[in-house]
Amino acid sequence: MEVATPDIELVLPARAENIAVVRHAFGALGDAFALQAQVLADIRLAVTEACTNVVVHAYPDSESGPMHVEATVDDRELNVIVRDEGPGITPRPDSPGLGLGLPLIASLAETVELRRDEDERTEVRMTVALEAGEASSAAEEASLR
Repeated sequence: MEVATPDIELVLPARAENIAVVRHAFGALGDAFALQAQVLADIRLAVTEACTNVVVHAYPDSESGPMHVEATVDDRELNVIVRDEGPGITPRPDSPGLGLGLPLIASLAETVELRRDEDERTEVRMTVALEAGEASSAAEEASLR
């Protein structure tokens, strides 16, 4: 099986200010594929929540580390992976969040999966359905120019 080359591939320090960088990248992706405004807003919110989880939870005790973000678009869906290199998800009684990030992502995405990859890195994988033909129509229009 051939693995698609991501349309977005970012590796940034897991810092709060870099969440805005990721949001801007997805805004540009939405423009490039002519996504509807509501679809793009849902995508950006889901990705923001996943990145926020990395910033807040991935690196305990003031450690720092990378935040990996990949996105691949085909003519029907957007596949996103947000990954960290932290020790994994463990219960945190001192958690600064309300625990609503993953349920919110699940409500915005068609599928969401939280897992450890082959290198034992934590990742959130999500798939967001695009309007039928939207991405392919944008690609067809671009090829006609």
